Amino acid sequence: MRCNFKLYILLFSHSLLYTPFQAADLQRRDRAFVTSPSGSYKPVRTQCPNDYYLRGEIPKEAQWSAAEQIYVTEKSAQSIPLWREYLQRVNLTDFDIENFLESAVRIGGRASETLPTFGFALSGGSMRSLCLGAAVLDAFDGRNEQALAAKVGGLVQLGTYASGLSGLPSLNQTLWKLYEKHGLGDWNNVKHYPHAYHEVKKKKKAKFPTSMVDAWGRVLSKQFIDDSEGGEAVLWSSIRLTESYKNRTYPFVITLSLSRPGTHQPVSILSPLYEMTSEDWSVFNPRLNASIPIDFLGSPPDSLKSGSAPCVAGFENAGFIMGLASNFFSFEDSPNNKKGFLARLMSLFIDDEDYEGKVPNTFKGLGYHPEVPFADTDRDTLLMGDPGLASENLPLFPLIQPFRRLDLIIAVDSSLIIAHGIIDPNGTSLYMTYRKTQQPEYTGYRFPRIPNSLDGTFSKLGFNEHPTVFGCYEDDSTPLVVYLPNYKAVADTDYESGLTTYSGKLVDQFFANGFAIASQSDGPTKDPEWPACLACFLIDKQLKRDLKSQTLQCQECFDRYCAKF
Repeated sequence: MRCNFKLYILLFSHSLLYTPFQAADLQRRDRAFVTSPSGSYKPVRTQCPNDYYLRGEIPKEAQWSAAEQIYVTEKSAQSIPLWREYLQRVNLTDFDIENFLESAVRIGGRASETLPTFGFALSGGSMRSLCLGAAVLDAFDGRNEQALAAKVGGLVQLGTYASGLSGLPSLNQTLWKLYEKHGLGDWNNVKHYPHAYHEVKKKKKAKFPTSMVDAWGRVLSKQFIDDSEGGEAVLWSSIRLTESYKNRTYPFVITLSLSRPGTHQPVSILSPLYEMTSEDWSVFNPRLNASIPIDFLGSPPDSLKSGSAPCVAGFENAGFIMGLASNFFSFEDSPNNKKGFLARLMSLFIDDEDYEGKVPNTFKGLGYHPEVPFADTDRDTLLMGDPGLASENLPLFPLIQPFRRLDLIIAVDSSLIIAHGIIDPNGTSLYMTYRKTQQPEYTGYRFPRIPNSLDGTFSKLGFNEHPTVFGCYEDDSTPLVVYLPNYKAVADTDYESGLTTYSGKLVDQFFANGFAIASQSDGPTKDPEWPACLACFLIDKQLKRDLKSQTLQCQECFDRYCAKF
């Protein structure tokens, strides 16, 4: 592999334990923080702290945690100069930057009040999504001189939220060992699998549930986490110890996993989704909205009653959380499916072949209703799979929670779908999220109308071949969605999900194509007006809140990029 392997490392630096850097910084990356109370992968039972809390079903409306609220509030308060610098680079025609920022300067930067609020949704898709997601983030990063020159740099620092699943949680690591001699099935990694088995076995002996996902998480840790012990004692909550998290430098990161009712059981768009952040383990559902500090993930339900039961600490191992959010083994959980290569490999080193990640259900008994209870209310153990099982390969649901009040979502779709003669993204994740919000129990959730992807309409309209904005003609409470599909701008990046070994040349292709997609600076859809248009989309809701009009330039951008169907 070439020494200049063009490598971006991780999702917004604090997305897991590290400061992002580019190839030149490979030898100067930070080490992970070791914070497991057992000093190993094994969780422990411990006394619950006095401030252990549950945000439960009363009130029914979802709320954000105090820690998340503080993060977003403090980040917004320090974002005014970043917005000024970004808008100065873009240099919109007939647009007064100081007039736009007047209320923020006068009373302070406040998310969705005096400043725009937006987030990134980064799709699943294994290593393909990891590479394309990193490439797009690189193109939006304010530390990338090429991105600044293209007038799209700075959005990573301005973003309020970022959600990811499948390959994306691994984006937050240090050196990506995706090149030839470090593929997941290569001896350089396989030789560590027996040790991973022994680590997982200790967890099982301590009477905690384990599955194939534990072994998978340990493999991911050894592949991506910069720690001499392969992340064995590195916790997800240790993100909070990073300087970038303390300084509120990057978006607040959310990863996602889906609850399956049982082995071989089907899922749907109504199946519960669980959020994992550096602060909380949460479920937001019409039948139950509840959260606990992620530090106590795996605690028994009785722990919520003062003095009734001990809490669990150390269950939220960083590799395990990565494994939950990238659990593509779920797709093999069918009587008719043959076990894939990685599943067969994992099964050689672990004697529990359950395909789903197992998490003790702290929320058992909550959300009960005699007619239609919360789906997981009676379950002792949650079986966690990939949200792509329910065709929600883009983690949009966290970003449309009403309490987060996002103005806009940048949706980067690396899905690989073969249907109706179309290969690559076909809008299914957008469409399924739209369908979810149309269900009676999801009243109050807002998402733009999306054309049917299941019958091929979305692709026939060409929305999978260029950037498109959805939601332009809907009420102000509906976020705009800037859809960036994976298409060939300057290079092919539609490699199958099973490919786990990427050459340096191939990763360079991803970065070139991702940059072209994000900046629209090259390729068949090249548009020198795109940076200005993207800025127009980002500021639109704030202009409306301030009772200010769009410029003629922005009106033309909306006419050019808004979906019409």
